[in-house]
Amino acid sequence: MLKGRVGMAGAGKQRIRRVWRSPAPLPRQARLISGESTGSFVGRLAGLNGMPVDEVLGMVGDGAKAMEPQFTEVYLNAQALERLSVMTGRTAEVLQRALPSLQGHHLLDDGPGPVWRWPQWEAKGVFLVRACELCAVSKRMPSDVYVVSVTRWRVCARHGRWLDNLREAGATWLSLRAVPEVVEAHRQRVLLERRLGGGGRALFADALHLAAGWWNIPALSPPVWSARRARLTGPVGSDLRVAPLVCYPEAVHLANTMAVRERRRMRGTWSPRHDAAWLSEVGRQLQEWKIPVALGLWAVEVWMGHHSAPPLAEGMQLPRQGRSRRLPVPLPHRDAPADTHLEQLTCLTWRFGDEPRDPDDTETWSVAGRA
Repeated sequence: MLKGRVGMAGAGKQRIRRVWRSPAPLPRQARLISGESTGSFVGRLAGLNGMPVDEVLGMVGDGAKAMEPQFTEVYLNAQALERLSVMTGRTAEVLQRALPSLQGHHLLDDGPGPVWRWPQWEAKGVFLVRACELCAVSKRMPSDVYVVSVTRWRVCARHGRWLDNLREAGATWLSLRAVPEVVEAHRQRVLLERRLGGGGRALFADALHLAAGWWNIPALSPPVWSARRARLTGPVGSDLRVAPLVCYPEAVHLANTMAVRERRRMRGTWSPRHDAAWLSEVGRQLQEWKIPVALGLWAVEVWMGHHSAPPLAEGMQLPRQGRSRRLPVPLPHRDAPADTHLEQLTCLTWRFGDEPRDPDDTETWSVAGRA
């Protein structure tokens, strides 16, 4: 990189403009980890080459200050991505496939030169979660790797670990050995989203937040959740930290139940009679879980109110028959990109830890539309 002086007309002043030369590949290269954050990757790249992160980023483009990779993400513009591509000896397309924050819709518009931004406390709608250190070690990676996640947590089914970016009670991960049903639920969720696509992602987001509504009101929380938490060993942390963990199996079951309704509703083979029967079936499931049925169904009815007519945006194709066929994203969800975190994806307004609100008498549902 060279700095050249460019004259300014009129006042005889001069301003400095950086002239960018093509960088050379770095001597040592970091192996790519699927889903890793760009900040984590750049940090590993710098460490392998014995360089400060700021120095590596100075070769990538213009920016301000490097932040800690566990707190926020670094973003590049297209020119900076091209320079990182040269420095790593990989094409921009390969980097974008491995590092989600380098995909086209995340690139900065800044220009005309290469630019990077590492905003403090701002990860632009994503969560950064610590990767499983056993997976990292098995691939000869450092244990401090952070991945981009659509949730505040991740599951490593291979090693039975619940991962997040918290350090409550000194624990950076929680063992799932005593709760194998959580690992199985995770596998079922992955299968659901793989089978159904965007519709499956949207429905799991809704199902998880239905469970959050019950978790927020202790009287509605089924006994199995407290029993599941009690089986966790070692330092666990706060109840809020483990809330999605204890709810996971029931949330996945709900998502599959909701998918049955939504497929038929989108195909136009659903009626108020079917809705009443479906709601009764959900009520029987709540009774089996020992959730007070009348109060528990209120949250389900709120969801049904959102998922009323019309089921699909204009021009979208009807879903095919068969529970394993792709499911379009149902209204009111407009889209369900794979990198959108679940708190943005759900149509429900409450989140884990929210104060429960009183039911709104105006919230009614119907397959024909809101009253």
